Amino acid sequence: MNDSGSTAFVLRLCVCIGIAVIVIGLLTDSTDILWFGILALICAPFLGILTTFVSLISEKDWYWVKVAAVLIVVMAIGITISIIQ
Repeated sequence: MNDSGSTAFVLRLCVCIGIAVIVIGLLTDSTDILWFGILALICAPFLGILTTFVSLISEKDWYWVKVAAVLIVVMAIGITISIIQ
């Protein structure tokens, strides 16, 4: 599977898991389960970038590895700042 195929697979998987968990949360009337489903949907882009990063390393495409690494760092900084506040 190429890098776009593996990234697309991870994104689809995260969306399907997130939606399934949200539906379960709605059926059981549990806000904790709903929040877990929303968290799965929020994490999907981050996991997509991580998948692309690993795929680019295996392809030795160093320019785009650097770009993906910058995106990962920026997202990690944003998450850290939001948790601290």
